[in-house]
Amino acid sequence: MLRWVQNFRWRSLRSGLKSKLAKSPSEGDRRIEDNHLPNTLSGYCPCHVRLAKEADSPAIVQFVQAILLHHEPLVRSLHVCRSSASESGLADYIRVLLPDSFTLLAVNPVQPERIVGVAIGRRSCHWDGKRLIERADRTRCDQLRKLLYIWSIVEAEPNLHQHFCTRCLFEIAFLATAIDAQRRGIGLHLTQRSVALARDLGFHFVRMNCSCEYSSRVATKAGLECHWTVPYHHLVDSTEQPVALPDPPHTHIKVHAMALFPDAVH
Repeated sequence: MLRWVQNFRWRSLRSGLKSKLAKSPSEGDRRIEDNHLPNTLSGYCPCHVRLAKEADSPAIVQFVQAILLHHEPLVRSLHVCRSSASESGLADYIRVLLPDSFTLLAVNPVQPERIVGVAIGRRSCHWDGKRLIERADRTRCDQLRKLLYIWSIVEAEPNLHQHFCTRCLFEIAFLATAIDAQRRGIGLHLTQRSVALARDLGFHFVRMNCSCEYSSRVATKAGLECHWTVPYHHLVDSTEQPVALPDPPHTHIKVHAMALFPDAVH
């Protein structure tokens, strides 16, 4: 297993980082209320966005799990949805993530109980990649274990904490839009709102890991620059075979990031 992880890291390091070194003070952690979240940042979006509440957690887990299992290219390529153990393990991972997250919900304005989009934000620390490896090592399902290893590489290899000289970034960890509500700007709206939320919370940098081309395009439109990328065919196992090959146009994993207060960076 160690050789498998090392293969991942060796391949992914070939891409490298693509931006200038920056520095930042440490981030604050002040809370904000719904009235600090105007409904529209730019243009029209057919949804209402609000901060998630504790009571929303079961619906969020179910929503994000369904989108990831059946529509996310990397997850589908790994056939995670074919195993009930994978499904329950993915749900557990999302469930553990939520209590310490900053989650935004997009809901149908006519049916406010219906979720049409979710953006789960969280603190990104330099040890997160190691924790994902530890979680993967405890996972019995082979498909889910591979997914967690890939996520661990994406968390660690860009080395954004050292790159930005900060202990903590805001990460848009999961972005999901209902299938029948796509191509309406909801994903972009949630990303923009997440960036605004990160700024209001006092973070100085935000990151978004994009395992599909569509989320990468959304990140770019929201102003996040691609700092690291690796082709899927570089992620190989001990037999030099690619671990996952999503269908085109999803050929690369990309990590986007941006400084929220660029005038303060020096």
